[in-house]
Amino acid sequence: MSFEKDVKLLQRILLETEQRIRKLEEHKESENKNPLDSGSDKTNNETLRRLERNLDNLYKKRILIIKELED
Repeated sequence: MSFEKDVKLLQRILLETEQRIRKLEEHKESENKNPLDSGSDKTNNETLRRLERNLDNLYKKRILIIKELED
């Protein structure tokens, strides 16, 4: 039994990941521009922390997908 990667699927996942990254980066930028609109400092800090964590995970995922596509 041999394994063949599904290039089209990987490309679709990469595109979805990049779209999600852009969306989260826009959200993060919005939170940084308008911290008073987003509620208390504690809430804003928690939101930014979660955005950073999610972005870090997506960056790692994107790197893995790209490596897989290059192999």
